[in-house]
Amino acid sequence: MLQLILTFLKIGAFTFGGGMVMIPFIEQDAVNTYAWLTHREFLDAIAMGQITPGPIVISSVFIGYKVAGLLGSVLAMGAISLPTFFYSIAAAYQLHRLKANLRVRAFLKGVGPAVVGMICAAGFIIARAALVDLWVGILAGVCLAALVRFKLDASLVILAAGAIGFFLG
Repeated sequence: MLQLILTFLKIGAFTFGGGMVMIPFIEQDAVNTYAWLTHREFLDAIAMGQITPGPIVISSVFIGYKVAGLLGSVLAMGAISLPTFFYSIAAAYQLHRLKANLRVRAFLKGVGPAVVGMICAAGFIIARAALVDLWVGILAGVCLAALVRFKLDASLVILAAGAIGFFLG
């Protein structure tokens, strides 16, 4: 239980840029280091999280539940959210000074490329686990085109892909 809390506190404290950035960190600890989940279960946790608010962070609830039941899910969610809660309070208090601080601006300028890299890594991790055959790859390409080229609403693309997968599966 302590390892679960410490793991999600670390992830919550050292990731910037949103939930997608957390995916490689969560996978490393939950799948590779502690074997709390298989790669397939991890992918399922991420996929299920996409239908909830704060999709990637909600995966911590699933992992916590798998590790230690209801209490584990509550503790994992609290642990991953706590650092951001405190960061937000601290930032709100100092927001007017932080906007003008050159060091803070320089820090955020440096963090930006790292966030892009982490999001790309997250996409690679999910693609590696999800693209299991040709039809799934084609469906992924069609979804990508629908989102990027035609700018369709992501929720509609997800629902359509789910329906197609249901009928093909």
